[in-house]
Amino acid sequence: MQLDQNPFRAMELLEQMGEIEERLRGLDCGSCGAPSCHALAEDVVRGYAVEDSCIYVLQEKLDAVMRSMLEKHDLNAKQKEGAAP
Repeated sequence: MQLDQNPFRAMELLEQMGEIEERLRGLDCGSCGAPSCHALAEDVVRGYAVEDSCIYVLQEKLDAVMRSMLEKHDLNAKQKEGAAP
């Protein structure tokens, strides 16, 4: 696997791959289309994929958005209760 012709850039990409792999679950389920989490990380640093291709990473992001929306909804509801005559 050659990430780049420039060895310094290749080392940077290899470090980025490691950081991405740490955020992935390591299940090697293939749901993203890559045969392993390592391969997905390589595809991401090469620009062929995004981390959200991992269904588990995507689910975590969706859960965070949902929690944020629920918190905002709860805050709005409390504000309306306080403003009611």
